Amino acid sequence: MSETSQSEHEQTHNGPFPGEKIFGWTSHPKAGLYVFIFILVLAAGLIAADFVVHRHEYIHLAELPIFYAVFGFVAFGGVVLSGWPLRKLLGRPENYYEPEAEESSND
Repeated sequence: MSETSQSEHEQTHNGPFPGEKIFGWTSHPKAGLYVFIFILVLAAGLIAADFVVHRHEYIHLAELPIFYAVFGFVAFGGVVLSGWPLRKLLGRPENYYEPEAEESSND
């Protein structure tokens, strides 16, 4: 590589990085707290709207105000808890990927 082409590749970056304009706020020390508060406010708004919106559901049970929240939580919990029996069924021993020791090498 010649000296001129090498110096072209060794440019210093003097401005903000491309994603910094959009995602720069995530480096703020309290960014996680702000996101958490935003999610709480959004959830509270959706819960409040659930009591106001009139539903025309096919199943009468789905007309209850918190039906979808409870159903989603139970479904998620069921999926998570089904991982325990699946681990027993599909799990491999810790040394599954290690090569087996050759017994003939001791001769």
